[in-house]
Amino acid sequence: MKHATHLPETPPAMRLRSSPGSKPSPPRTHRLPSLCRDGWTIAAPKNFSYAPTIVMKRNFLLLAALLAALSAVAQPAPKTGLLGQYFKGVNHAGAPALKRVDAQVNFDWGGAPADGLPEDQFSVRWSGTVQSPATGRFTFYTESDDGVRLWVDGRLLIDNWTDHGPTEDKSVEFAMQDGQRYDIVLEFYENGGGAVAKLLWSGPSTLKQPIPSFRLTPKELAPPGELDVAKLPPDTRGVVGHYFKGREFAGKPLLRVDKQIDFNWDMGGPGLRGGDADDFCVRWTGQITAEKSGLHAFLAETDDGVRLWVNGQKLVDQWVDQGATEHKGELTLEAGKRYDLVMEYYENTGFASAKLSWSVANAEKKCVPAAALTPKSITDKGQKR
Repeated sequence: MKHATHLPETPPAMRLRSSPGSKPSPPRTHRLPSLCRDGWTIAAPKNFSYAPTIVMKRNFLLLAALLAALSAVAQPAPKTGLLGQYFKGVNHAGAPALKRVDAQVNFDWGGAPADGLPEDQFSVRWSGTVQSPATGRFTFYTESDDGVRLWVDGRLLIDNWTDHGPTEDKSVEFAMQDGQRYDIVLEFYENGGGAVAKLLWSGPSTLKQPIPSFRLTPKELAPPGELDVAKLPPDTRGVVGHYFKGREFAGKPLLRVDKQIDFNWDMGGPGLRGGDADDFCVRWTGQITAEKSGLHAFLAETDDGVRLWVNGQKLVDQWVDQGATEHKGELTLEAGKRYDLVMEYYENTGFASAKLSWSVANAEKKCVPAAALTPKSITDKGQKR
């Protein structure tokens, strides 16, 4: 073409005119032979204004296809991979020195991971979502030098936060649903010497391999256990779980939103921190909305102790070591109204489980669904113990 070689990225105006009886100005006419064999032309207007004039002769659908193609080309491709936040020092302290999207976590650094970062004494937090390619049980692997921790869907699957040479760690099997996305956080630190960080998986019809980029979507997530309830999206469902070491609700808890209170940890624990299989406690807080009006039975099944309040009334109080045991309390609720809910639980040793169910008008009991729960921070002031 002698003049403009492409249409503007965002043209200010497109004037369409049909000229069955008039002759468009032939000079400065540009033909698109691959798309416009039916006589389409793009011609500069006589007054040389910025907006091109598209002279229509035939086939209006072809113009629509051309514009759609140009629009598609202009759309940026969605990013894939994980958000990497790189810190100076080994504790992820302060503001990150670098943020970038890494297509995969598959690094064997021979020096510093990026300009402005040291060769040693740095740490990284990768975060985002991982999409399952199939329904079934998956195993996650890390190869690291030095320390590494991996959470998937809020569950700590790998915890080797030590100085070590290149080491492979393997998770327990993790159940995933085809097409579903799960939050994923991988933390790593390099102290000295070699620096390796790799994330792999295997599962149904999936050989052991680095997790491919197209299965990952970058997303900034708070470090596991840190949560600002006030900043949760208004449509968030579930309850706030406050997880403490020990059985006295002492110290600073780790926080997360649990969609339901329906846990069977077996001989393990919540997986928010290493070594939490025994001697921990949880306080779940939020609001519950009744589906129907009437007398509701609340059933708390736990191993070990449990206490339950609804609307400030203590319905269950079994703060003792016990095997999996169900305890019942009743309260009349009004449909559509929200009531404060607090459930406390502790695990001493051995098996660990906690479940909250309900029924109304002697109907079959069911686990309280996420749709009936709204997360809310509730202090224990005013609770009648």
